[in-house]
Amino acid sequence: MELNKRQKMILQKVNEEGSIKVSKLSRELFFSEMTIRRDLALMEKAGLLKRVHGGAIMNDSFFQYPVNYRENINKDQKKTLADRAIKYLSDDQVIFFNSSSTLAFLLPYLSKYKNLLIITNSVYLLSYLEKMHIPCVLTGGRYNEIEKCLSGRQAEEFLKTVNPDIAFLSCEALSNEGRVTESDPDLAEIAKIAVQKSKISIFLMDGSKVGATCTYDVCTTDRVSDVIVL
Repeated sequence: MELNKRQKMILQKVNEEGSIKVSKLSRELFFSEMTIRRDLALMEKAGLLKRVHGGAIMNDSFFQYPVNYRENINKDQKKTLADRAIKYLSDDQVIFFNSSSTLAFLLPYLSKYKNLLIITNSVYLLSYLEKMHIPCVLTGGRYNEIEKCLSGRQAEEFLKTVNPDIAFLSCEALSNEGRVTESDPDLAEIAKIAVQKSKISIFLMDGSKVGATCTYDVCTTDRVSDVIVL
């Protein structure tokens, strides 16, 4: 399902508030309640939220949203994270990005710098980067439709052969004890290798990921250069 502008706003509001009434969505978005109910029905069918009497609630399986949907959730936080991360950018860098909706907000800043080379496993981010005419290298590997990225042994072996100046990363969860984790073992391994191979590694994590723990370890925060959280 390709969301229109109104549906993206609905999804953002549902996930920001946890639950919301049709009447409130109608007032805030200036559309009829009938239109809002129709949108909610379509979005429930796509697995993006759950309808309840008089409104909708957040889908518990947030991290199973396709990455292009997640970009519209917590947008203000993600923009602020990108603003705080630009201090690490400079000319003549080889930069690695993993697959992340958060990192998409950092990409527009790249146009200010010269002689960059981007290495990524993210087909999703590549769709932005190609419009900026910045040289890019894809890792190769098995395609993940939800994350719109590449992973698996081919991607891992390629990353072991490169030495980025800096890696910008985001993962599913950051525990209160400082453990960065993922629910997908292949994506966890990609991030782990990127941390090991990059001179500097920076994690950007919005508030929805803090205080949680997933199955597979990536690293602890004492092993990276910076963790920027909101």
